[in-house]
Amino acid sequence: MLTRPQLEAAARVLGAMAHPLRLGILQVLADGEKTVTELYGKLDCSQPLMSQQLRLLEAQNLVQARKEGASRYYSIRNDDFLKLFACMENHLRQYFRV
Repeated sequence: MLTRPQLEAAARVLGAMAHPLRLGILQVLADGEKTVTELYGKLDCSQPLMSQQLRLLEAQNLVQARKEGASRYYSIRNDDFLKLFACMENHLRQYFRV
């Protein structure tokens, strides 16, 4: 069973994921490392909005970045989080028919 501090930390992490664009970012990154440009092009949003969302995910250690030249490459920090997508997909299919 999670302790109170662990529950609070879990709520912060899940809160960071609780946005369609941030979930989309994590889903795109499941296929591997991407640049900010690749991410905002694939998810059809502005560069400033993408950068803001990436900072929120990075603050909760959901993604990590590395710099190469003028580009920043983002990837999933912990691949175990990808299991949440399978759980969510099953839940949505079973209970929401979507």
